[in-house]
Amino acid sequence: MNNQHILFNLIIIVIIFSHCSKNINDGILANYDGGQLTKSELIDRIGKKRFKKIIDSNALSGIVQKSSIKKIIFDESEELIYDKNINNEVQKVANDIKLKKVLDHLVNNYLLNDSIINFIYTSENTKYTIQDIVVTHRLTYSQHEDRAPKEAYAIAKIVRERIDSKQLSFDEAVSVYAEHPSVKLRNGIMGPLPYGKLPKEFNDIIWRSMPGDIIGPVETKFGYHIFQTIKKENVENSKQANRKKAIKKEIKSGKYGFLDEYTDLLADEWFRMYGGEIYIDNIDTLWNIADSIGLFIIPNGISMLNLDKTGYQKPLAKINGQNLSIDWFIEEIKRQGRYKKTSLVKAYFLYNTLKDILHRYSAIIWFENNNTIFDHQKTYKSIKIKQENYLFDKYMSQEIDKDSSLTNSVILNRLAIRYNLEIMDGAK
Repeated sequence: MNNQHILFNLIIIVIIFSHCSKNINDGILANYDGGQLTKSELIDRIGKKRFKKIIDSNALSGIVQKSSIKKIIFDESEELIYDKNINNEVQKVANDIKLKKVLDHLVNNYLLNDSIINFIYTSENTKYTIQDIVVTHRLTYSQHEDRAPKEAYAIAKIVRERIDSKQLSFDEAVSVYAEHPSVKLRNGIMGPLPYGKLPKEFNDIIWRSMPGDIIGPVETKFGYHIFQTIKKENVENSKQANRKKAIKKEIKSGKYGFLDEYTDLLADEWFRMYGGEIYIDNIDTLWNIADSIGLFIIPNGISMLNLDKTGYQKPLAKINGQNLSIDWFIEEIKRQGRYKKTSLVKAYFLYNTLKDILHRYSAIIWFENNNTIFDHQKTYKSIKIKQENYLFDKYMSQEIDKDSSLTNSVILNRLAIRYNLEIMDGAK
């Protein structure tokens, strides 16, 4: 192995020191078959401060070589990297950066008005007791009945109409329509409830109601609710100093659901802007088929990547005039990455995962369409550098997996020879 090292090092020295007629001020630090590395590109990769530190040191040549090899691997990845799924991983790097830019923009521009802070501050001084009937379906988090969403909503409307028309008292409605035995045992009573315990959309409606109000159907992840406000009571709550400032920080960190609601509303707005539609009945059908053909593995549930085995090709959603089948979602999952190992134990999670994918996809389109809000040139430079680093690591691992006796320097030297890498005079 030592002889091999000596041979490679001799060859690479010949390549590196040949044709050294240019200097660093020319801007080109290295040439190779099909491309070059410039001074500005290296500064983009390592930063101005580090570049100034190494420009007169012996380390510059090695850094130029490694950065050039990263560019080579990026440009020639189709030829050099055997795993063709790597393209999805490279796209995931770009998607993650774009989504972070969008999220940072939303968080930085989220303005909290005093009315929200005052509402929470006041709400912490009260507790509510309600009497609740919830009608579930296959896509709800709490599924007590095997029914379609449309059927559940129709039942909830009937419940409300029967209460309003005095056909049933609320107690009788609970007895007839409550789906879980424990709910019937407590006559649908929930409370006293502190603010923030229930989903945000439910909290806000309850805390704006008065005793005696009957409200619904209200949709939450648990189903369609029809509820009656039973009691509102003040509670002794020793407020800490500067509580309103603390509430503001808590909201910014995600507590109470205001920030999630804000980002979800905007993501849904972009989805609709690009002609987005979700076909909830088809998602329901897909889940039923997956379950019926035995894709549900206890206790893990159904793998997202196995849903193509259903053979179900009806569209689950639409965006930009394109109907999106489960095959599209599976490909998008591979490009998004975070859902690849996801297994679903309820249809509720399938629906929300598909919706989340659509929101992320819409946010990326929105990012790409907004060059006045975002510095696209800077972002795409950052994306390319991270993609180069990712592909470099993958290639090095691939070569060492093939031959564990290889060292990093040998792998780099082989690529330098293969692509005729020249380090220019001023970078040596």
